Amino acid sequence: MQKSHIVILIAGALVAAGMVTSYYGASLVTQDITYNEGILNSTAPIQVTKELDPAITETAVFVVQSEGFADAGLVASLFDPSNQMISTRKIDQRNTEVQFTIPTKGTYRLELENQEQTEVHVVIGLTHMPDKVLISLNFLGQMFILSGFVGVVISGIYAIKSRKKTQLR
Repeated sequence: MQKSHIVILIAGALVAAGMVTSYYGASLVTQDITYNEGILNSTAPIQVTKELDPAITETAVFVVQSEGFADAGLVASLFDPSNQMISTRKIDQRNTEVQFTIPTKGTYRLELENQEQTEVHVVIGLTHMPDKVLISLNFLGQMFILSGFVGVVISGIYAIKSRKKTQLR
């Protein structure tokens, strides 16, 4: 077996292992998220509630993804279990992720409002901040995939160079 074939085999195995690892890591990270998806206009806000406990982790995160955010005036507000606003944020990016500290156990509410007349497709989510090990697992899978593709490119270059050498002889 030629060296380029061995490298392609190893690179393919790295890509496959990376895909499995990345999928597993992503599913573990997103399994606890509570989300709501919909078309947001100026008449009614969209909201999501989640039971958060500082005993699980002291940090939580809310996520807002929006299509067409530039034409809308999106404002996210976070409320604690006593219905006091603990955070407000103007959404000025397509994907926004904001971490916050969980002071007490209870049901937290994330509310997203559109201050303009345009309709915007949004997804909002609320969850505990995932463990760093889970995030690292997802990142490791992506690095495996990248390494595998680099290996495929290197083996392709090696195969082309070795083919040129044999044609010159």
